Amino acid sequence: MYPVWEGYLVHSAVIVAVVAVAHVLFSHVTVAATWFNWWVERRALLENKPYLYDYLKASALRLLMLAYTLGAMFGVGIWFSVTASNPRGISALIHNFVLYWAAEWFWFIIDVFGIAVYYYTFGRVSPKTHARIGLILALAATGTLSIIVGILGFKLTPGAWLQTGLSLDGFYNPSFWPMLFARFALMFALTALYALLVASSLPKDHPARAEVAPLAGRVGLLGLALGVGLVLVWYVPSLPEHAKTLLGIPNAIQQVFFVKMALGVAATALVLLLALLAPRVALRPGLVLLAMGVAYLGLFGAERIREVVRKPDIILGYMASNQFVHVDLPFRGIRSEVARLDQEGLLEALPFAVAPGAKGAGPAGGVDPVEAGRVLVGIQCASCHTVSKNTAFLGGMRNLAAMFHRRGMTEASQIRAYLEAIGGFPYMHPVVGTPEEREYMARYLEKLVREFYPQSAGR
Repeated sequence: MYPVWEGYLVHSAVIVAVVAVAHVLFSHVTVAATWFNWWVERRALLENKPYLYDYLKASALRLLMLAYTLGAMFGVGIWFSVTASNPRGISALIHNFVLYWAAEWFWFIIDVFGIAVYYYTFGRVSPKTHARIGLILALAATGTLSIIVGILGFKLTPGAWLQTGLSLDGFYNPSFWPMLFARFALMFALTALYALLVASSLPKDHPARAEVAPLAGRVGLLGLALGVGLVLVWYVPSLPEHAKTLLGIPNAIQQVFFVKMALGVAATALVLLLALLAPRVALRPGLVLLAMGVAYLGLFGAERIREVVRKPDIILGYMASNQFVHVDLPFRGIRSEVARLDQEGLLEALPFAVAPGAKGAGPAGGVDPVEAGRVLVGIQCASCHTVSKNTAFLGGMRNLAAMFHRRGMTEASQIRAYLEAIGGFPYMHPVVGTPEEREYMARYLEKLVREFYPQSAGR
């Protein structure tokens, strides 16, 4: 096991979420924008509308200087943050899909160089050749999307991989096709907002404004309606029963994430409808930026829900969120770690912890029970909960101290009984470790409750 990156002020999971959703926003805009621009360029070429090239140049420049640059930077940020927050989880994905990652980088290299070639060849190659460059760029961007969707879908719906261990079974998992088509459709709603923002930067009397705005409205509304429909009638039914169960448990998913998602859809739809009915109003940069901000919150809600319905696993049915492998995979030579850790103790497996080889040892054996409990709680609980004051900023994330205080469990004996009962919830695995280690955890959690709620001492 690795050391825990708990975070400072803000929980590590929140940092990962903010970085990842920002990357999703930029990457989704860029993928669909390549197709939207290719379609606009075809219209400029076939209908002899050279003024549309002014929009295309403005769009390509912003994609090159902003979306691709920030999108790539946030992509690197995802690698850094997820490696620090869940190293065994990302290791499992790399070992299972290393050639797929390589293929994704192949497409991504074409994508990154392609946008530069696309922008700098305006007016330097024939219009037909330039349109072909735009098509190659769109295909490469879609290639990166397709591979990432397969790997992301595997985490929630590993499908036959759990029985065969074949990477293709994991990649073409039950949610691959519905997620691919749903995301591809929803991308055009985000790109339509981006197109309105770019068009608004053109002079007010520019003819491209009047043509791009209604086109963006039509494309965006169609993509939004199709995407939401695919999510409801294809993607959600493809999810495992475990995920569907969690969707129906109010305590498992905070309702605020559903609200954010609904607001994102509503704000996007409203601005795109204005682009059809009142283009001049829709071409106000402030309004479009506000809609994109709300759309970001909607994406945050949707991505958060997708992550939560996989709990308590990082790879459903294989690896828990706290990075313990809890099933046997004979075809991969992998055995469950839980039985061994329950017998030998978790402290044995933590070379960085308070006292290596301290199985069953209390204060006489050189182990501070509370400090040992802090380490054990961090390993087992920090992936989903606030486990200290370090990450209590803005209330933290599922604060354990608040949870126990709310339930009146302020004494170590009460907390210990609760720890013994964990595993009866569909979103929690049983606590791993020896009885002594559960006692250490209870004593630390008692101390944690009293740090947050001093008035609870002595109850």
